[in-house]
Amino acid sequence: MFKKGGKYLLYHVLGSIAFLVLPLLLSPRPPEEVGFWSRPTIRDFTGNLLMLFVFYLNYYLLIPAFYFKKRYISYAFCMLTALLLICLLPSLITGVVPWSDHQPMHLADGMPPRPAGSRFAEEIRHQVFLFFIVILSSALLRVRERWFQAETARYNDELTHLKAQINPHFLFNTLNSIYSLVLAKDDGAPDAIVELSELMRYIIKDADKHEVLLEKELAYLNNYIALQQSRLGRTVSIVYETDVLPGAKMIAPLIMISFIENAFKYGVNPDKESVITIRLQLKQNIFSLFVVNKKVTRAPVDGDGIGIENTKKRLQLLYPSRHELQIVDNDIDFSVNLIMHLT
Repeated sequence: MFKKGGKYLLYHVLGSIAFLVLPLLLSPRPPEEVGFWSRPTIRDFTGNLLMLFVFYLNYYLLIPAFYFKKRYISYAFCMLTALLLICLLPSLITGVVPWSDHQPMHLADGMPPRPAGSRFAEEIRHQVFLFFIVILSSALLRVRERWFQAETARYNDELTHLKAQINPHFLFNTLNSIYSLVLAKDDGAPDAIVELSELMRYIIKDADKHEVLLEKELAYLNNYIALQQSRLGRTVSIVYETDVLPGAKMIAPLIMISFIENAFKYGVNPDKESVITIRLQLKQNIFSLFVVNKKVTRAPVDGDGIGIENTKKRLQLLYPSRHELQIVDNDIDFSVNLIMHLT
């Protein structure tokens, strides 16, 4: 919401000023009030100023720190504290003690003394209603932005993978390998064609969904690994282990492929045998991915690391408190250990 740039900062400043000033100018006033800065005016202005502070506090701090992380009791405590602050502080500043039966006899605005008790409840009724409107508005805006960020990250990730998978270089190498298999009358040629078509069908048809069946995502990974094995032949030894039973578990599409792509991108050396290890496991709702490869010398290419960074962002947005990601990057190995809580 609060984007960088002078234009957006100006919008927020003007909006805040309007929120504070317009109610004072447009609200009707009883004839007994003397002067513009009467006690009710000061009370309402102070309450609105506190509400503006709570709006931004809720948007930037409380919702991300408590609500999105499902710390609902802490979030409710903060909301209750803010409500009490907004209800009590403006009245205390203007000389009204709601729990006391004795109020000042003369107030600065020339109005008669205000009694405690039921009259205080009438005074803060408007503030309580406005408080809930402010909290609801900030929550809706924050959820909307979270959804927008998740969609943006997903589309960026899909675009990155489309460029990585369906690009002339990848297709040329894969089709060239299939062509070689056909010339040699290898029995694996038809399977390679089917794997390539299934891989491209998944990217085009299913990758735009919010979630897909886990077995569909695993089938996509199987096709990708099989194609890489066909293309690379004996230059790479792939240890691929899966312990996942078919079921109805759902997962975000293309959430794991960057880590596997990275292993083939940085762990294959045509001059000597390379080893890539990939393990997938599902126990109840806990899904884990482990990938490790030996690092080989390679010239840097534009776009290195974009896929993994996009996946990290997607994990934070889609599985904020339901994943653990450990990446070990040293001079010899690169390993990824991802644990996700699926529904």
